[in-house]
Amino acid sequence: MRLSCRKPRISWYKSVFQSILHAMLMAVPDFMLFAVVSVVTVYLPLFLQVFGYTTTQIGLLLAVFNAAGIIIPLLVTPAMARTKRLAPVLLITAAGMAAMPVPLFRWPGFAVTACLLALYAAFYRSAIPVCDTMINSALDGHRERYGYVRVFGSIGFVVTSLIMQHFIVLEKCTLSEMTAWMSIPAVLLAVTVVPFTGMKGTAREISAAHEEPQTGNFRETIASFGAGYFLVLFVIFMQYMGMVPANQFLSLYLKDSLKSNVSGFMWALNAICEIPFMFLSGRFIRRYGALPLILVCTAAVSVRMAFYAFIPNLAGVVLGQMMHSLTFGLFYPACIMYCTQAANSSRSVVVSMTLFTVAGSLANVLGSSFGGWLIDAAGYRVMFCVFGLMPLAGLTVYGAMRRKVK
Repeated sequence: MRLSCRKPRISWYKSVFQSILHAMLMAVPDFMLFAVVSVVTVYLPLFLQVFGYTTTQIGLLLAVFNAAGIIIPLLVTPAMARTKRLAPVLLITAAGMAAMPVPLFRWPGFAVTACLLALYAAFYRSAIPVCDTMINSALDGHRERYGYVRVFGSIGFVVTSLIMQHFIVLEKCTLSEMTAWMSIPAVLLAVTVVPFTGMKGTAREISAAHEEPQTGNFRETIASFGAGYFLVLFVIFMQYMGMVPANQFLSLYLKDSLKSNVSGFMWALNAICEIPFMFLSGRFIRRYGALPLILVCTAAVSVRMAFYAFIPNLAGVVLGQMMHSLTFGLFYPACIMYCTQAANSSRSVVVSMTLFTVAGSLANVLGSSFGGWLIDAAGYRVMFCVFGLMPLAGLTVYGAMRRKVK
């Protein structure tokens, strides 16, 4: 009897250990993925400025970049939802991100740059939902622990930002150096993904895949989420709209308005502040629920924009960057949890994660083009004020509509 009791217990411990080990191994590619994200977020607008583009043109180029990040993931999502091996997909996206900077900084012209940025974005925007889905797969039923793994992505962002801050001097930065800064992290990401290319999924997912009905198509999967899901997705969209000044134009604001060359440090502070909230996000989600946290963190964006607008110096930027603890560190894991909870199958998790990514990308498309024009027309303070009102508008719509969609 004792032996029969021990065997299930040993099997359970082995399963838990394998799940934890698998998830922690996923921390390595997540670290490198957000090293790539750091380069794009912090220095791509500055690289484009060095390349000779105005703020309005940079805003339009970033809009093209984000628009491509909507279209391509939507086209490939049905195929990704059917595959049980996402690592090869992530490997392809890493290879694309490594290759595209070569022509990007070699071939001049606004139209050419826009096309090349669109191709780069196709790989870049597809990588994050694929990696997030792989992490959730590795957690094997313990998705509230997502923050434990995702925190390594934040660490990768911090480390890369500080390295770039130390070594990059924009006034002396050559086209070859720009290419290297964007390509090398992507090459390292590809190397870290290779060991996962044979992964088919956890035992839980493989078993669930056989139990799931295989007749549902992409449209039926979309319809299964319900109106309440899309109302929350609208709130998420408005949160991302409000975050456009911080996500797209902060580096330019520091350089052009505050005459400061501390973009790397400020973005590192950004990520440092998110790490403890990212790590503890599982506890917050278990206690308060994903949806209430999404709403609170959306409101926090308006406070963040107020810091930038009404304290127009480095102190205001520091306060704004510290708000990243809520506006991303807690907000992002809450969104991931909400999207996975809204899905009723492993296939629909991929679709839900992609819709979440598309909402953020669409906000960046509209916000980047409008924000770039607004900066040239009225200045940075007006931009911060206008975008700070958008999350409040989203919450107002949610409050008015939530009872009707239940």
